[in-house]
Amino acid sequence: MDLLTKKIAKIIYAIPMLAFGIMHFIYADAMTGAVPSFIPGGIFWVYLTGIALVTAAISIVTGILTRPASLLLALMLFIFMVTIHLPGMFSETTRQASMLPFLKDMGLAAGALLIAGLDNKK
Repeated sequence: MDLLTKKIAKIIYAIPMLAFGIMHFIYADAMTGAVPSFIPGGIFWVYLTGIALVTAAISIVTGILTRPASLLLALMLFIFMVTIHLPGMFSETTRQASMLPFLKDMGLAAGALLIAGLDNKK
């Protein structure tokens, strides 16, 4: 993959991460309900997630610490899949509503892992 293609792909990938991060600040109160009830702190996690998403987007675009940022982003997305979306797929009434964000986060995690692999500087 040539350098220009990699840069464009990273920018395209970072745009939704930045948008999702900003949305965590704008809609923090509404997003608090998505934090599983067994995790204390509610809105703290919404803000922390927003910071993580914005930071990952900046890292991916600037090339500063892109590999660790992308690996941590993938881990965060896998945690979302398991703690937020997967439980809803066991209920007939919430299965379809949970499947879409589960698959979205799976695809985004795969993209983050690909970006981490592109920036594998040893």
